[in-house]
Amino acid sequence: MKNVTQLHQLTFQLNQMKKQFRLFDAILDHIDEGICVIDNEKKVVFYNRKLGELETLEPNAVRGQYYLDVFKEADKHSDPLLNSLLTERRLTNRETFFSNQGKEYSVVIKSEPMHLGNEKIGALAIVRDLSEIKKLTSTIQNLQLAEKKPAVPQKKKQNNTRFTFHDIVFASSLMRQTINKAIRASRSSSNILVYGETGTGKELIVQSIHNESPRKNAPFFAQNCAAIPENLLESMLFGTVSGTFTGAVDRPGLFEQANGGTILLDEINSMGLSLQAKLLRAIQEKKIMRLGSTKEKSVDVRVIATMNETPEEAIRNKHLREDLFYRLGVVTIHVPPLRARREDISLLIEHFIRKHADLLDIEVEGITEEAKETLLSFHYPGNVRQLEHIIEGALNLMVDENVITTEFLPLALKLDGSEGANFSAIEEITPTFSDTLPAQVERLERKLIIKALEETSYHITNAAEKLGISRQNLNYKIKKLTIPIHK
Repeated sequence: MKNVTQLHQLTFQLNQMKKQFRLFDAILDHIDEGICVIDNEKKVVFYNRKLGELETLEPNAVRGQYYLDVFKEADKHSDPLLNSLLTERRLTNRETFFSNQGKEYSVVIKSEPMHLGNEKIGALAIVRDLSEIKKLTSTIQNLQLAEKKPAVPQKKKQNNTRFTFHDIVFASSLMRQTINKAIRASRSSSNILVYGETGTGKELIVQSIHNESPRKNAPFFAQNCAAIPENLLESMLFGTVSGTFTGAVDRPGLFEQANGGTILLDEINSMGLSLQAKLLRAIQEKKIMRLGSTKEKSVDVRVIATMNETPEEAIRNKHLREDLFYRLGVVTIHVPPLRARREDISLLIEHFIRKHADLLDIEVEGITEEAKETLLSFHYPGNVRQLEHIIEGALNLMVDENVITTEFLPLALKLDGSEGANFSAIEEITPTFSDTLPAQVERLERKLIIKALEETSYHITNAAEKLGISRQNLNYKIKKLTIPIHK
């Protein structure tokens, strides 16, 4: 009888403890800070609702899982929770990240080891969301500025840049992945190669990386490698000494001027291979020599290069030295074309309307549904830059109107109404293993190009636009695939 009574008491106590645990869970689930607890095996013991909202994860799907199975990119050096578990130190970190929906969050993460007596049993992280505070502060500052002066074009910062990650307008998961990768890459001083089609916003990404990096207070210089002759470009990069050539003076190059900061080499694939060899040595040795000098100078410069073709294409076409790619492409970032991230178009339309309405000092209420649908259905071979020019052009044509209609859009958009060429007439290709994949892809590519040429009466520019590639790229492919041109 005594044993039965004790069993009832233990059962009652156990039930009471379970109720208390559920109560504690409910309390921790309703506080306005994210909480994550892991044990010594790195298994998630607790993960509350607020943290789930920040990271767009379902708490019940995270609890009981191994931390590294859920957060695959986490490592013991960069992740505060893992760091605290392994080093048994209290840490405070401030981070900016983007959710799966593309929403930006600024948070403070406090992490520390957990002990039961003298025994370590795991680690705890508390995440405080600063986004609303930051947004409110920004709103107040904007209202104060609006009272003092009218809208003006964005001015350069002291480090010679205009943009940060906050200036990038997007909603797509594809662009979010690009931004997140760029934010992570900004933490170091490693060289970066950013590639993507013309007009996708590569320099905006590069400036943002610089302004998020430890070098943000140091100089930023940008040089387009396609804009000037190679011998002049060499002197601009490395500098000159007096007497090197007629009119030469002692002048530091961009590498010296950017010392401690970042240099952007735009369209690196347009630089001659001989100059690329000299650039490779400067990057490897961290030393430069002015033209006409025999004295080397040490420089500490982060090099970020951009180009409008993939690294594989650039190397294959001998536009980029392979050894230089390995030095520049420590981190490679692809900026996707606008047609691949159509979720961004609506936001960009609104952004460019506000921007250019302010610059032109006109009142614009918005855009008609018909005009918006026309813009949403276009394939944008010129990407974001082309969309901005279309909006700017439309606003310039408006006189007494305050809404953008199709009347103000370019004729090419209204005639297009599709994503590039309609190739439905091309016969379906059944995959076989009688030939290699590259050979089959090349055969399909040839058919597509011939079809586009036939539909445009062999007009190269129109065919290139129909295919969604540049005129130069189409000419290269015609030559490579030995496609006959009929007039």
